[in-house]
Amino acid sequence: MRTMKGGPIRECRWESDPAQVAPAWSLAKEDVNCTAPLEQQLAEARFLAAFCCAVYAQRDPNTVCATAAQWLYVYFGYRLAHFHFANAELESVSFIPCTKANERQELSHIPPVMPPTLKKRRLSLAGTAKEPGWDITVRFATGAGQLRILKKEQGTREASEDFLQSISGCLSSALGTALEHSRLQKLSLRDGLTGLLNRRAFEELLDIEAERRELPPLSLVMIDIDDFKSINDRFGHPAGDQVLTEVGRAILGSLRGADLAARYGGEEFAVFLPGTTAKDAFSVAERIRSRIASLSFDFSGHRSKVTASLGVANRHGKDNCGVRCLLKLADEALFQAKRSGKNRVSIHAVSPAVTSLRRLHGAQNAFL
Repeated sequence: MRTMKGGPIRECRWESDPAQVAPAWSLAKEDVNCTAPLEQQLAEARFLAAFCCAVYAQRDPNTVCATAAQWLYVYFGYRLAHFHFANAELESVSFIPCTKANERQELSHIPPVMPPTLKKRRLSLAGTAKEPGWDITVRFATGAGQLRILKKEQGTREASEDFLQSISGCLSSALGTALEHSRLQKLSLRDGLTGLLNRRAFEELLDIEAERRELPPLSLVMIDIDDFKSINDRFGHPAGDQVLTEVGRAILGSLRGADLAARYGGEEFAVFLPGTTAKDAFSVAERIRSRIASLSFDFSGHRSKVTASLGVANRHGKDNCGVRCLLKLADEALFQAKRSGKNRVSIHAVSPAVTSLRRLHGAQNAFL
């Protein structure tokens, strides 16, 4: 169970004086269409200015929701805020206030605790007598949703209809912008043909790894499709694209949970294997090689097979080898695999564990 700043949700207790906590919403006694008192209008205007600046500054949809929940709690106070979205790109989530050991009020970010049975409403409206609070309608280009606020039993603060609609508009705009930014960011980090990480993303991953002070076990695998140019020359670039796509799927299907794969350029791929020994890295590479060799293509009635050569480099915890050094060694191992006949795995002898691998697989694969 995740929390924004603290422990599990079961530790939450209301221990502070409710009078010291910002009160929750309630429906104004006046007719909802009438003008709110001047003092209330000023308070709402000040809040909206700061609220909109805060949520507009976020570029991740989840962060927009978390920021909105924080600001709304500071102003209103509530016992539950539930974001529900029909759009599959957005994750429904709930927030509840908690009192920590230092008696500070904080919000806990938890999985949705309310069933998605909210009524579709065109406007932001007050809740029911059974569930006092507000339903704020959120709309954006690709979908819609609602923010349901359940007020606490004690304490009230009036909220005008215009105020709720302004919150709705601000949230809708901020979420729409964040969604678009998230899509563009994903596109900028993914190869459009294979769906794998692109070279830029892989290089950034290496930079992050290079900043780590400790040197945990790490393996890198470089992969190159054998004789790829001949496929383009014989059957055309659409056939080459088909091969790249299927090879990308074969690589992805061979990886474990924490492994990451990228299209490094042209017909070359790279795989990042964190916390992986030389023996396990070799097993992953061999699995990739075998899957690629099992692929079969039909290009205008011509059956064709493809193979790939792979180079592996492993860094043991005691090895003084940075990620850039490791990448270079994996590339050298790939070159050795090409020279040794292709369709094989070559592993660079950075770790002593390679010695036993050489004895075990030397007849089938090449090693530096």
